[in-house]
Amino acid sequence: MAATDLGVGEYGGSTSTVDSGTTDALARQPETFDYSQSNQFKIYLPIFPTTEWFVVRANIPGVTMGQASQYTPFVDVAVVGDKLQYDNFNMTFMVDESLQNYMEMYNWVKNIGFPFSGKDQFNKLPRPDHIDRSNNTRTRVRRMKEDTTDHGTTSAVVSSSDRNLYTDIKMTILTSKNNPIANITIYDAFPISLGNIEYSQQESDTNYAVCEASFAFSWFDVNSSKA
Repeated sequence: MAATDLGVGEYGGSTSTVDSGTTDALARQPETFDYSQSNQFKIYLPIFPTTEWFVVRANIPGVTMGQASQYTPFVDVAVVGDKLQYDNFNMTFMVDESLQNYMEMYNWVKNIGFPFSGKDQFNKLPRPDHIDRSNNTRTRVRRMKEDTTDHGTTSAVVSSSDRNLYTDIKMTILTSKNNPIANITIYDAFPISLGNIEYSQQESDTNYAVCEASFAFSWFDVNSSKA
């Protein structure tokens, strides 16, 4: 039987022998056998402090990698892409009796969208976390412009006037003993939708109002919380 040269990351790689291709079975066993519980999490919303106390559902957003195709006379060969596409971050929160958390979210949406007056509404609310993001270096990007002569690119800097409208959301996953096990940091997030709040006098049981919110963002990181 011909020897198989396995690289690191391949089946049997790093712990296998080149001559035999055998593996170290113990090294391939998982370290954790418990399952992640879907109700064990905490949310930190820097600019929505009232809302974060009432969040009852949230998701780690999905991510999709694009792909290209290399054409051949036979079957087309799939080639790895170079751009990630993220789904929205969605959460559901219980609406408090005074609608304070709903108004907190809605007022911030108006702070972004200024429905009737840009001068009086756009970016006028102070940030509850008192963080000034106007000098955030992540705003410096190379922008594409049709009217440039430098091969279609320019070193123009994106206006920092709206950076305080963004926030970094943190989602902490907990163990069954309520210890933090992983942190998901969602960068440059901002709300893009605020769902309906349904009321009905035909309900026979007491039902509490909930509201769904969706956020767009740039990207997210997942890191272990283990010491």
